[in-house]
Amino acid sequence: MKKTTMLLFSFLIFLCISPAAAQASGDDIAGSGFQFEQWAKNLAEFVRDVRFNEKDIQSFISLSHDFDQIGKNEDYGEGEYVDFSSILKDKSYLAWAQSKGINSEAWLKKTMRIVAVMLRNEMEANAPAMTFDMQAQLAELEKMKAQFGEETYQQMKQALTASGAAMAELDRSYKHLPMPTDAEKELLEKYKSQLMNLE
Repeated sequence: MKKTTMLLFSFLIFLCISPAAAQASGDDIAGSGFQFEQWAKNLAEFVRDVRFNEKDIQSFISLSHDFDQIGKNEDYGEGEYVDFSSILKDKSYLAWAQSKGINSEAWLKKTMRIVAVMLRNEMEANAPAMTFDMQAQLAELEKMKAQFGEETYQQMKQALTASGAAMAELDRSYKHLPMPTDAEKELLEKYKSQLMNLE
């Protein structure tokens, strides 16, 4: 779960703290944002017809490590989000599901719904911490302009603007992820510690 959470937050982290963010163009930001938004929409559609229960969460917790091992050597490329529908056609996954005695499609969909609603909950909880007053930040940067020099100042200004755009994009895109039912909320709270500590 930690790795999945970091994958989705990597888009924001890159734009907020990477030196490369200062070189990011509006098209770069829009492209990354579009990729994340499409991934969220595709994931929501993938899990649309399922709901999870306590047995599903217990199964996910017990099998998550083995599941991760299936694709650990796959090279998806930097910043590329996994197409979960393609996993249902993967021979290694299908063989693994059969060896565990689970329904390959139902297990994956319910597992990804667990991940999706947890991610939505986490991002909603962290939304206030990720927002900031762009104009105030730019004003503070302006005060320090003389200390940095024009070139560094412009790079920092561009990076700050990119960070604000990234935050706004995330705030809009994560809302495509499914909301949990009341029963699912109770289960997520009950198993929160175990789920958040999955490697």
